Amino acid sequence: MTLGHIERGARLSIFEEIDKHDVGDEIEATFNYLEDEGLFIVHSDKLSERYDSLGPGSHLHISLRVGAFIHTFTGHVKEKKRGGMVLVEQLTEIVTYNRRQYDRDEIRVSIRIFSLPHEELSGKTFGVNTERQVISDMIFDISAGGLCIISNTNINAKHDPYYLVEFAFNDIDYFRLPAELVRRSDHQRTRIGKYDYGFRFVYDTIPEEKDRLFKAIVNRKLASI
Repeated sequence: MTLGHIERGARLSIFEEIDKHDVGDEIEATFNYLEDEGLFIVHSDKLSERYDSLGPGSHLHISLRVGAFIHTFTGHVKEKKRGGMVLVEQLTEIVTYNRRQYDRDEIRVSIRIFSLPHEELSGKTFGVNTERQVISDMIFDISAGGLCIISNTNINAKHDPYYLVEFAFNDIDYFRLPAELVRRSDHQRTRIGKYDYGFRFVYDTIPEEKDRLFKAIVNRKLASI
């Protein structure tokens, strides 16, 4: 995926990025056209309005969802034009995530999510600190690669991007896994929640948990046939 492959009219999700963390509210924009190599025009009244208040050198975290794929990169506003048009410069390569890498199951089980400082990711066991709880809700769908939830709770964008998720399918299949928040957007399809969050599991120190979760998901699906 390159800028030249983004279709005119594609919807972009934009957050201001400070120290590689998303801050503030989501800014919706529409890809208008490619201006030059690394430069493109978007239409966004909100981004245009915020042009003067964006900090000098501030970066934008930009994501584009196309089917099962999420394309993300960093850019920043170069120039405000007329009619809500904004010139943006691409700063990093586009990274693509495949949301369908693993067998996925739509389920409804309770989940608790806690913020997890980056330095704690190196551990093999993770204790729950109830003071760090940010969401208590229901899983929308899950795979061995990550999960999605739809919630009315707005995660504080100033948290680290890493979280500890705790859930159980039954008394045996209980999981407590570190995860990275890789997607956040407003949810318009139903009334069950305002925000749509996507998390990617981080198995660096606990690779055996990926296989255990994969088997648990497959067993759930087989049991429902």
